[in-house]
Amino acid sequence: MKNNTPPCLIGLDLGTSAIKGVLTDGQGTVLAEAGAEARFLHPHDGWVENDPEQHYRNICRVIRELATKAPGEIAAISMAAASGNTLLTGDGGAPLTNIINWMDRRAEQNPPAALAGLDAAAVARITGWPCVTGFPLANLAWLQEYRPELYASAAHYGMDTDWLLYRLTGKWLMDHSTATTFHLQEQTTGAYYEPFLKRLDIPRTKLSELTHSGVAVGPLTAQALRDTGLSKRTTVVTGCFDHPAAARFVGVLEPGQLMLSCGTSWVGFTPFMDRQAILDAQMLCDPFLSAGNGPWGGMFSVPYIGRTIDWYVNNVIAPGERDRMRIFDDLAAQAAPGAGGLVINLQEPPQRRDTEHANLSRAIMEGAARLLNEKIQELKPHGFSYARAVMVGGPANSPIWPKIVAEITGIEVAVGGRSAGARGAARLAGIGSGVFRDEHDALRVPGEPT
Repeated sequence: MKNNTPPCLIGLDLGTSAIKGVLTDGQGTVLAEAGAEARFLHPHDGWVENDPEQHYRNICRVIRELATKAPGEIAAISMAAASGNTLLTGDGGAPLTNIINWMDRRAEQNPPAALAGLDAAAVARITGWPCVTGFPLANLAWLQEYRPELYASAAHYGMDTDWLLYRLTGKWLMDHSTATTFHLQEQTTGAYYEPFLKRLDIPRTKLSELTHSGVAVGPLTAQALRDTGLSKRTTVVTGCFDHPAAARFVGVLEPGQLMLSCGTSWVGFTPFMDRQAILDAQMLCDPFLSAGNGPWGGMFSVPYIGRTIDWYVNNVIAPGERDRMRIFDDLAAQAAPGAGGLVINLQEPPQRRDTEHANLSRAIMEGAARLLNEKIQELKPHGFSYARAVMVGGPANSPIWPKIVAEITGIEVAVGGRSAGARGAARLAGIGSGVFRDEHDALRVPGEPT
């Protein structure tokens, strides 16, 4: 121990565009933050990849930076992730491919034969997600068809997340939440779905063991200790998908609650006891707290609008400005509701507008809130209704955007705090290392977000 202080926790959020990490004490108070930008490779049109070794080095750099700021022993570390990223590895975990990112479109451009006869609804009933033309199910099928020799030589079929656990601990594990994005798990049983394994010609022995979120994996390997600067006494703990992690942090654990996570896509996360109702409402389904007879997690999204918003801010509203988002906020605050009649559809390609930047800024914020509200209204016939929501992500830090969301949706909006996904991962680290009994126990400690 340093100065006889209580142990600390590290939580990582492996987002689409950036890695975020937090160091917290056992009360959940953030002691330090660190981050790194994701780097994408585009070897062909529609392909989106990450270099696995660079990815690992970035994560180790973030961990090391946090570890150097810890006032006490680091008890545990866990990772939340925007997963669904495919990776083949050989003996000893050596990467055979780049990480195929979830945004990759190669299987959509050239549909592999192994997916013939599958439809989104059937896949959703099995896995909880309806993806057929993207994510690992499709990308593994693409590799099987178009890179057959490489595919057959793989010692392990997985994602970047279970590979990172292997790099840190020497063990191949995958939690059920992350495995949902893998699309090879039968979600209600928590086991691999054999018909999909047969389609892809994957032996069960070449897949990670499936387990729950918040489970201790073990200590770090000697190499990982050198790479991260962590202690032999630090425990690595299984994580989860990023939005369920953020929900754990802000306390969205019960049916009737709603979290709005605003990033590359704007995602709503809501706990619900009935898995089939989530699927009937055409939401994505996460196991969440169902293993303990708690709720499943439903997710709906307004995809990719964060990129369109960034384009407007970077190219029209505040190009070249260092504090672009503050300028964006200030301008939006100057405009009246309705933005002078200007309406921006963020699902259409962005374009330069000959209009006042104040009205343009307000119209962009209202456009995001309007698309979000459309999704919320579509859920009502399925029994999902909300009086209050917690908003997290970059737009939640705006002094005006949460108010606009509240005005347009008619829902009271609270702000959930910075780095919610990483802080939720730190909670899982605490559960896996015995600092907390469970998610509800973690919410009872002082220093909760407001």
